[in-house]
Amino acid sequence: VWLSIQHTQPDRVPYYFSFTQPASRKLEAYYGTTDLDLALDNDVVRYSIRQPALMQAVSPGFYRDEFGVLWNRSVDKDIGIPTDHPLNRRLLEGYPFPDPYDPRRYQGLRTFVKAQPNRFRLISYSFTLFERAWIMRGMPQLMVDMLEAPEWVEELFDALTAFNQSVVQELLKYDVDGFLFGDDWGHQQGLLFSPGLWRRFIKPRLALLIGIVKRAGKAAFIHSCGKVQGLFPDLVEIGLDVFNPFQPNVMDVYDIKRRFGDRLSFYGGMSVQDTLPHGSPEQIRAKARRLMDEIGHGGGFIIAPSHHMPGDIPLENMVAFIEAVREE
Repeated sequence: VWLSIQHTQPDRVPYYFSFTQPASRKLEAYYGTTDLDLALDNDVVRYSIRQPALMQAVSPGFYRDEFGVLWNRSVDKDIGIPTDHPLNRRLLEGYPFPDPYDPRRYQGLRTFVKAQPNRFRLISYSFTLFERAWIMRGMPQLMVDMLEAPEWVEELFDALTAFNQSVVQELLKYDVDGFLFGDDWGHQQGLLFSPGLWRRFIKPRLALLIGIVKRAGKAAFIHSCGKVQGLFPDLVEIGLDVFNPFQPNVMDVYDIKRRFGDRLSFYGGMSVQDTLPHGSPEQIRAKARRLMDEIGHGGGFIIAPSHHMPGDIPLENMVAFIEAVREE
């Protein structure tokens, strides 16, 4: 993984297979184990800072997180849907930010590191800036705030950045390899807001977080779904190492590799929107081989699904993808 991130040709393309809970159950039954990282010999393993201990059960399927947001996880058990937004005014005074040093966030990290001596240990840091802000405030409200009250939005983002800085510094006490910041900025046709707003509110604060990670000798990843490739020059400028999810449904991944492959590495590439759920096993094998041959040439690629594989993918298609990559 390190060789690939450093744009050096490794002996093989590194891979990471990840799944939603419904897909995991299918594969656990198929492979006869609940440890899919071990069974599939994943090159990357992830530790999420969204620990269950920080979620308070309110009723069956409903949980309140440490920021005070109520989540409905009765259908989507992996992430859920925020059902209220407690920051209902343009006022941070009195808002109970969580404790960044809460030991429950880190309670399994030492064991995780010790158990994975030979894999790339990646911290999954979801809901970093924009996502956390709209979950707290409500997306329509935050969008209006960006135009009507930009100084208030900067105050909110600064408070989130300060919280994130403290958490990252605490995580750096452990022997991890990289940080995957998660912050969806796009939809299938473009950004959710203008590039100018992204550069004002997000870019300088993300640059600060990436700088902390890079100065510690760790790799900086970003996960942002949607058509966001117009921001790639900015992401290169602020020191990003790896972009995910590398969705072929919103970008020509081969062209992106040609244009940015000397400055960015990519993690993803296999579509969970069409190829995996609707392709044949033979088509999936061929696509996996092409991705590894072309995108993986010269390093700069971790092959993976373009998001956690969902449960609507047929078992034989998931297995075809896994076997094609591992055989190669």
